Amino acid sequence: MQFFVKPISIAAIILITANHSFAQDSIWVSYFGRGAQALEQGTYVEAEHMFRAAIDEAGKAAKSKNPNAIGMMSDSLSGLSAALRGQGKYADAESVVRKQLQLLEITYGERHPDYAKTLNNLGLLLSEQKKYKEAEEIHRRALKLREKYDEPPRRNMAVSLLNLGKIYYEQGKNSEAEALFSQARSIFVNIPREAIIPEDVDSLLMCEHNLALVYVEQKKYDEAEIRYKAVILLTEKLKGDMHPDLLLTLENYAKLLRLTNRPEQAVKLENRRKLILNNMQ
Repeated sequence: MQFFVKPISIAAIILITANHSFAQDSIWVSYFGRGAQALEQGTYVEAEHMFRAAIDEAGKAAKSKNPNAIGMMSDSLSGLSAALRGQGKYADAESVVRKQLQLLEITYGERHPDYAKTLNNLGLLLSEQKKYKEAEEIHRRALKLREKYDEPPRRNMAVSLLNLGKIYYEQGKNSEAEALFSQARSIFVNIPREAIIPEDVDSLLMCEHNLALVYVEQKKYDEAEIRYKAVILLTEKLKGDMHPDLLLTLENYAKLLRLTNRPEQAVKLENRRKLILNNMQ
């Protein structure tokens, strides 16, 4: 029975990356904001349309020598890649991320924080296409940069640890994966309350979910179940009981219930997952 590791939230990719202020570029801001909102709601086709419109506006800004044009284009590409990833169009999303990475490298160089963030997103896409060797190399590059330049509370370094752990888990290296997931979790739980942002909660949920997967492999079923329940309850509280972010946790928890001879409880979760999928169509 195959369990699936929980990747970084689709919405978190764009919300972590977009850190510029372009208030005066109102048309671009409108498209970008609507795209980000669509990502949060899990309506990825709509998000794609909005971010493609934002890219067009960023191109117009570049032609008019707008000093914000590069940042607008970078953030728009990041959003588009996230929307494509949400639709399972991984190769298309990878192409977009590589364009963004090239833009950042030429303009700012590797020390710019957006460069490491974009490396991280590329590693995620490579992993989802099972290109594990290249994904590991990319995540190690991102982690190395973040170890040098990521400032407290070190949330971006924690994301790199989380995603490198994902690579190890998918290759059956459970001890290495557990160590990285635990290290990332430690960073997130120790962020001061006043410094917490929504993406920190998403990332902590990922740590908990992925640790549950490791515990299943280690046959620590009770510990895995506790973590799955916690992830579901908090996701429901924050995003509602029909949000797409529940899909993977429901799937993996149902598999755990079947593994531990509780098929009736598993069916309830599987049916709930089908309802969410139908609601997305």
